[in-house]
Amino acid sequence: MNTRNENGAFHRAWRAVDLVFEIFCLLCLLATLLIVLWQVFSRELLSNSPSWSEESARILLVWIGFLGATIGFREGAHIAVTFLVDRFPATLQSVIDRAVQVLLMFFGLFLIVQGSQFVADAMAATLPGTGLPRSVLYIMMPVAGAMLILYTVLQAFGINTQRYAESDEID
Repeated sequence: MNTRNENGAFHRAWRAVDLVFEIFCLLCLLATLLIVLWQVFSRELLSNSPSWSEESARILLVWIGFLGATIGFREGAHIAVTFLVDRFPATLQSVIDRAVQVLLMFFGLFLIVQGSQFVADAMAATLPGTGLPRSVLYIMMPVAGAMLILYTVLQAFGINTQRYAESDEID
C-alpha cells in the first residue's frame, strides 16, 4: 500500500474542505458589507430602509463570529498564555498541550451537540425581518464545532493547519 499517495489525498481533501470553509467566511463578510452599505444608502438617500437588511447583517455577524474564531484557532491567532507553561520541563509541556487538545475536542463536540439542539429548538420560530427560521442564527455552531475538531485532530497528529503563517524575516 502506498501511504504517500494516501497522505497526499488526505492532505488535499482537508485543504479543500478548509478552503471552502474559508471562502464561505469571506463571502459572509462581503455580504455583510454589501447589506450594511445598501441599508445606509437606502435609509439616507431613499428614506426607506429595507426591513430585512439589519436582521440579515446580524445573522451574518453571528456566523462570522463562529467561523472567524475557528479560523483564528487554525492559524494559532488565539490568546495563549504561555509564560508559565514555558517554564515547565518539556515533558510536562507536552502533557499540557495534549490536555488542551482534549479540552478543545470536547469544546468542539459541545458546539456540535448544543448547536444542533439550538437549531432543532429554533426551527419553528421565524425571524420577523426576513421570515427565515430562527435556527439560521445557530446553524454555524455545529459547523464551527466540526471544523474545530478537524483542526485539533490534525494538530494533534503534527499536521500544520496554518495557511498564513507569518515569516520572521524582515524585508
